[in-house]
Amino acid sequence: MKKQIKDLELCEIDYLVAKADGLDAKIEIIPFNDDDYKYVTVKGELYSPTTNPSQAWPIIERERISIESIDDNVWCSNYSIYGKTSLEAAMRAFVASKFGDEIEL
Repeated sequence: MKKQIKDLELCEIDYLVAKADGLDAKIEIIPFNDDDYKYVTVKGELYSPTTNPSQAWPIIERERISIESIDDNVWCSNYSIYGKTSLEAAMRAFVASKFGDEIEL
């Protein structure tokens, strides 16, 4: 199934960021009521650059990703990629720079 980068869930972005960096990532799933809770691990550790600044900022600096606040809940990064937070927008931009605007999942 193909998805636009702008439509990816945070877990999917985290997974693709790890893959783009050559990390052996896994999507873990915990069944919870009628929904599943999904998260990404790398070597058994939680990996979430969309929410963890210590994982995101090295990528942002290395890739020279620019981010700016557009509104209270809207951030914009390179390639006019948007997110609800600065880290989300930056990691969407990183994934788009590596895989394009659409990806097969």
